[in-house]
Amino acid sequence: MNLRKKVFTAFLAFIVVPLFVLGVITYTVSQHIIEENFAEQSEFTLKAVGRNITYMLKEANYFSEAHMLQQDVQAALKEKETVDWIELAEYNRLLQRTFLSYPPVYSAVLYNLRGQGFGDGKIGHKLISFEELIRHPVYEEVKRLNGLSKWIGPHELPELTGDGRLFTQIRIVNDKYTIDNKGILVQQLQFQELDKIFNFFGTGPRKEIRFMIVDGSGVVMVDNMKLLDGSVIFEQTDGKFDLSAGYDSGKMTFGGVESVVSVHHLELRDLGSMNWTLVSVTPWAALSGTTVLLLKWIAAITAFCLLCALLFNLLFVHRNIRFILRVVSSMKRAEIGDLDIRVQTRATDETAVLARGFNSLVSRIGALLEEVKLEQRRKTKAELMVLQAQIKPHFLFNTLESINALAAQNEGRKVSQLVQRLGTILRISFSQREEIPISMELDHLRNYLQIQSYRFEKLFDYEIDVPAELASYSILKLTLQPLVENSIQHGFDRMEQGGLIRVRAEEQGDSIVWFVEDNGAGMADGTLSRFRYKTPEPVPGTGSAAGSVKPDEERVGLGLPNVADRTRIHYGSRYGLFICSEEGKGTIIRLTIPKYEAG
Repeated sequence: MNLRKKVFTAFLAFIVVPLFVLGVITYTVSQHIIEENFAEQSEFTLKAVGRNITYMLKEANYFSEAHMLQQDVQAALKEKETVDWIELAEYNRLLQRTFLSYPPVYSAVLYNLRGQGFGDGKIGHKLISFEELIRHPVYEEVKRLNGLSKWIGPHELPELTGDGRLFTQIRIVNDKYTIDNKGILVQQLQFQELDKIFNFFGTGPRKEIRFMIVDGSGVVMVDNMKLLDGSVIFEQTDGKFDLSAGYDSGKMTFGGVESVVSVHHLELRDLGSMNWTLVSVTPWAALSGTTVLLLKWIAAITAFCLLCALLFNLLFVHRNIRFILRVVSSMKRAEIGDLDIRVQTRATDETAVLARGFNSLVSRIGALLEEVKLEQRRKTKAELMVLQAQIKPHFLFNTLESINALAAQNEGRKVSQLVQRLGTILRISFSQREEIPISMELDHLRNYLQIQSYRFEKLFDYEIDVPAELASYSILKLTLQPLVENSIQHGFDRMEQGGLIRVRAEEQGDSIVWFVEDNGAGMADGTLSRFRYKTPEPVPGTGSAAGSVKPDEERVGLGLPNVADRTRIHYGSRYGLFICSEEGKGTIIRLTIPKYEAG
């Protein structure tokens, strides 16, 4: 993984991810704290509301019981054959003085055990008839309670109490002294106090908290917003809650709005037979309004921090990393030999110092390398000059020796021809050019072979087979003559006639390969090894010592190592000599040089 990926990964791992995790944890914890705190507050509120409802019902029970025990109410429940209108009017006034004097009472009716009764109420009231009452199953429960109140909430038993927002109280009226059953009291009450209780405990002017009283089957008896009266509460929510639980609270959707629903079962056993539950519904937006605003600020600050971190990464870290990678790339290019590379920067900080240092270092290395190359070229040229100086007198000595031999034989014409050819050879060999065209090198070779053929008449023949298209290519001067001289001086040393020298050349890719072949005496393994390792001393195991070299070992002489060294120095290690020889079967010398036009 490169540096840029490492830094970006670290940026994600140590900056982006922690900020994101912090935001998620903050949001989750805040939601949990809000829900938990509200659950505690809601439990306290619902219990307080439940106590107020209990006090309200206890008060209603107290007044109804006090009125039932009055002497004139007890007397009015006596069974009579008939009741005239005067008595009926008196009974109504009795109800006005007693039961209807309690403000929440909307209507009241008294029945004796024979079903005779009288009742009165506020405008629009509707009394429950005795026949309807005794036919309804609730009548048996009222008798079983034997004086305790049976409370029926609004919409709980609409077939008996109607569809109004009235609470119905039904109870047996007992004799004041004997506790015997004397009649039945049916009251319908309108508890306006409920709205005051609900408003006091949290609804406020915004009506955020919704209170409902539901029965055991989930029917909404009272909704302080007056929207769900008579409906089933479970139809409004996607969650489940236990209406019989002492207290329960949870977050769920209510009426399509995410809300917190809390339930508190009312303990009303002492007041009669009731299975009522108080339910509060609070929209989550109302609970988390301030917190959501805080979370939005936290989210905005987090986003701003991420943006700042991103800008920091792009404008500072990324710029420096890009500069470092550019320096690394330049170093790699310099490493492979491109010393013209430079690091460009417009900065004025330490990166500029680093760039200038790198540029100065590369420039200095380039200058030193040029000095080394120049020195190496001088050294190579000096080596070549030394080698040239070695080959020239050596060749001249051998040629003059041949002329001397012919002069001793009184071959004046041949001596003249030899001197003429020697002059041609010397003009080439003593020229200042290191490389000459192949055509000129071949002329030099032919002149040399003619000189040697005069000296060693009938000793050898020669063939030169070089394609005409190679004539213009370049070759290091005095390259072929030492190879041929090696064959004449050493290959044919023990022969009197029948020698053959063949010189040929061919193209192989971007190289020219020369072959110098002879059918002479060949070379011993020791001689080849000595050439390979370039040691004048005998090779271990050959049995030869310095100063007592055998004639076949002298075949290496001066010419072959000289040509090999000059070729390697001038053209490089890819090029040079390869000798294939077997004693008694001749020698093949292969010379490889680069192919390019002569300058």
